[in-house]
Amino acid sequence: MTPVLQRFNHILDRESVAWVVLVLALLMTLVLWRQSEREVFHRQQDHFLRLAEKQRNILNSRMHDYEQVLRGGAALFAASNTPSREQWRVYVDMLELDKTLPGILATGFAVMVPNQARSAHEDAIRAEGFPRYAIFPPGDRDMYSSIVYIEPFKGRNLRAFGYDMYSDSVRREAMERARDTGQPALSGKVTLVQELGTGVQPGFLIYFPVYRSDLPHDTVAARRQALIGFVYSPFRSFDLLNGVFDTSTQLLEVELYDSHPALGNLLYSSKATRGRAKYMSEVPLRIGGHTWVIRFHSGPRFDATEASNQPMVILLGGLALSLLLFSVLYMNARHRRTMRRTAVKLEQSLDSYKTLVENIPGAVFRSEVGSPVPVFQLSQGVRALTGVPPERFLSGDLSYSQLIHPEDRDKVATAIAEAIARRSAYSIEYRIKATDGFTRWVNERGRVTTDETGRSRWLDGLVLDITERKAAEIMIRDLAFNDTLTGLPNRRLLLDRLDRHLVASERTGRYGALMFIDMDNFKAINDTLGHEAGDQVLIEVARRLLTSVRESDTVSRLGGDEFVVILDSLGDTAETAAAEAAELGSKMLVRLSQPYRIGTLLRNSTPSIGITTFCGHKASAVQLLRQADHAMYQAKTAGRNQLQFYREAPVEAARAG
Repeated sequence: MTPVLQRFNHILDRESVAWVVLVLALLMTLVLWRQSEREVFHRQQDHFLRLAEKQRNILNSRMHDYEQVLRGGAALFAASNTPSREQWRVYVDMLELDKTLPGILATGFAVMVPNQARSAHEDAIRAEGFPRYAIFPPGDRDMYSSIVYIEPFKGRNLRAFGYDMYSDSVRREAMERARDTGQPALSGKVTLVQELGTGVQPGFLIYFPVYRSDLPHDTVAARRQALIGFVYSPFRSFDLLNGVFDTSTQLLEVELYDSHPALGNLLYSSKATRGRAKYMSEVPLRIGGHTWVIRFHSGPRFDATEASNQPMVILLGGLALSLLLFSVLYMNARHRRTMRRTAVKLEQSLDSYKTLVENIPGAVFRSEVGSPVPVFQLSQGVRALTGVPPERFLSGDLSYSQLIHPEDRDKVATAIAEAIARRSAYSIEYRIKATDGFTRWVNERGRVTTDETGRSRWLDGLVLDITERKAAEIMIRDLAFNDTLTGLPNRRLLLDRLDRHLVASERTGRYGALMFIDMDNFKAINDTLGHEAGDQVLIEVARRLLTSVRESDTVSRLGGDEFVVILDSLGDTAETAAAEAAELGSKMLVRLSQPYRIGTLLRNSTPSIGITTFCGHKASAVQLLRQADHAMYQAKTAGRNQLQFYREAPVEAARAG
């Protein structure tokens, strides 16, 4: 024995070495644990901030959409030089705000009335058929405003008819800001005049000024002189924001404050829990010249979803490893002589160890790196895995790589080659074909060991059968992304694929189309023949759709009797794409209109098809789906069993301008 080796053995004989190693190992464990906690915290915090920013952008986009509605109303006044009450009603009805922008309570027009013109104004409105009309609240003021148009003109909105918003300081500040800037103005927190006394919610309003078209309004003074009134919309905070913020998942809890966080400024809160949240973000939002402050809190669902046991595993594992190492060194120091005596017994127990290896599920192997012999050692578990005895592999009569699925061989070879080059461990999943003809999924885990010179010598590993786990994963994935009745992609997978089509369309400049299909008279089949018969019809509709489209297209089911088809790469222009979509849609009309056999009966159910074209990200996936749905309803209105293309609504045309 060399002097160096003797000195090393002498060190290992000291019990103090075990204590030093224990302290160092514990310190390293604590450092790694704290570092892991920080990494987990920052990762969760980044995810939380991304979710909060997404919700802020959604609210900002929705509020700008409401501003565009008011711009359209002001444009109507500019174009028609004060429209009639009926024209205003028709205009608001055509916007279909309950479908396109839910959450808006009303859209109205308030006219400015000087004190000397008040009596004439009230007489004029009464002459229109409102004999009890009067500006309220009563009182003598230099200037009044009066809500003369408000739609829908029913329910709680009737309470606002004739209300002088200019008499309220909060509303007046926003009205004057809109008047002087010529831009939309958001008011502070108010109680709307529409509130009925129970279930009162905080409210706010957005104003857009309407000026006389025959007078200039390029300066503040000119705008004040030319002011006629305001197009405006009132909002009940909870009714609006419950539809804007996605609180159904309880990932985030939201508080919205007017101007600055204070109890009296609270506009909206989705918080259902008490106590301090793990993560909180406070962001300002400037809308219509007014500031809101949004507080986002992580909800219990977020904390549970993002929870990670990694720090605890590192801590407990490090403690266990430290104690284990200490125990080994300590016992080594005290029992080296005993351990030397037991070396012979350990040699005798080698056979028992081999038996243990053979009882491990799967195949344990050792191969020599660079050797022409594929496998050096192999457990009997390979027989259950492949149906081939280990002797055939050990003799070189059969190579294990021959059983690997052809599509996976390069992947396996690359993973092993990289592990050998890096002298590291690897883990890879792939398919093998057993002698019984059955294809199995396996997980191979291996590690490269080196000799005393540092050269890669052995490749040791374990191959486990994971076929049942893979089958379960596939089943779970299918349940998450596919309709259980028809097997078609569901809404979640449809939106994902539509987003991909939009990205591809943006890159290539080629147009595609989205078709929204609703089966007419389907409810009658369900009600008269039962849901089982209805399911048969839906399955047949899915089959006919799949045989009517191209391989690159996507057919999905949203639910009920609604189907959506993505038509990919129809042409380089919108006209070409529309023509191609119309041709495919006509074929679908013919096929889907054929009778459906239900047992011995034949029943008819025709389709109503709405189509919208797309190119790039001019519209989002959700907007395209809404457009196609709107076109489908037009087809139904026009008589069913036909297809209609989406036509841009007036408010959308104004927004595009």
